[in-house]
Amino acid sequence: MRSPLRKNVVGRQRLVQVGAAALAGAALIAVSGCGTQGLQSVPLPGGANLGESPRTYKLQFLDVLDLVPQSTVKFNGIEVGRVDSIQVSPDQWTAEVKIEVQNNVDLSDASTAEIQQTNLLGEKYVALEDPQENAGLPRQNPAETIGCPAVGAPDCRTRTATDIEQVLGALSLLLNGGGISQIKPIVDELNTALDGRETQVKSLLNETATLISGLEEQKNNIVTALDGLDKLSNRARAQTDQINRVLDELPKGIAVLEEQRPQLVAMLEQVDRLGVVGVQVLGTAREEIITDLKALRPTLQALAGAAPDLITASPLLFTYPFPDALLPGVKGDSTNLFANLDLRLLNQLEALGVGQGEPVYSPPRTGPQPIIDPANPYYNGNGPRLGWPTITLLPLPNARPGPNTPPSGGQYALMPEERGQQSFLQGPMNMLANANVGAGS
Repeated sequence: MRSPLRKNVVGRQRLVQVGAAALAGAALIAVSGCGTQGLQSVPLPGGANLGESPRTYKLQFLDVLDLVPQSTVKFNGIEVGRVDSIQVSPDQWTAEVKIEVQNNVDLSDASTAEIQQTNLLGEKYVALEDPQENAGLPRQNPAETIGCPAVGAPDCRTRTATDIEQVLGALSLLLNGGGISQIKPIVDELNTALDGRETQVKSLLNETATLISGLEEQKNNIVTALDGLDKLSNRARAQTDQINRVLDELPKGIAVLEEQRPQLVAMLEQVDRLGVVGVQVLGTAREEIITDLKALRPTLQALAGAAPDLITASPLLFTYPFPDALLPGVKGDSTNLFANLDLRLLNQLEALGVGQGEPVYSPPRTGPQPIIDPANPYYNGNGPRLGWPTITLLPLPNARPGPNTPPSGGQYALMPEERGQQSFLQGPMNMLANANVGAGS
């Protein structure tokens, strides 16, 4: 006979079993109603509330690590959604992640997405970033994918944060069978190679530093040379057809040279003979050539000193005898000409050098002073005496203008007194009359 207490315990056990079976059945019904994804399609408890009309975005990652559906989606550090699905993209090289976020999360077309983890060994989540300065940009079209064309691409908008597992794996590879064990032989070899050669190595390092400094100073020149080489390459590439034609015609030119080889050899032999004769001539006339070159030095120095004036006057050479100032006076095929001609005999003689005084040596303004021959008749007081029979009509070399320049007159003793209202012939006639009177007295 059973006691009442035992009956109560047995009854309660049956109720617990029935309740557990009911819960298991409800769970199976819920799982079967979630589609083929099973429990992964069940939202996690405590997740973000998506609201009635959430937004959907498609993300493309080169690597999603161990990201799973129903993972958290954060926007600027706040949970705003979840990962809906993860599948392989049609290109078979990337992963396509579909996320659902709250309706108020309106991303711009410059927003970015990154797979991060909550802590060193925590779960993965998708972090959305859209800085405040992107507020004025166009909005992201949900039908377009936020992705990354290739690793390191400048327009890449998705990336994967460094995983602690990858770091530990790389560290393990480095420590176990990596490059650490090979450092000691390298250090030993360096010590062996540098032992006793410290001075040479130091000198080499100093020379290397000097070389690098020189290259740094010539950086602009190197860049200019590279730019010039680039332009030359571009020109050569633009003239590829011409270069090909030249190369095609080159064998014909070489054949012509081959046919004319005897004439070329004979010409070179004659050039050799000319060189021998030229050396003999230069050796024989060496002193005369040096003397002529020294005598030519003052002329060249004067020409160099007048270089600025020559440069200034060179544009006028092409306008002689009709300067540019004449153009405004040209009317059709004719022009007006106004000229002042001084036909007085004394002024013409003075312009030719009569009565301008004894020529004076003019040393060069710049450069070393040339060696002057003491026999030069116009140096150190030498030279012809003044007078009508000994004075030439043309100015002598290195002659300075005298104090009396045209039209002031150089023959004061022979010039008649100025008279008003006299013709141009009265001056010379009076001069001749005075000369006759002086001779008669």
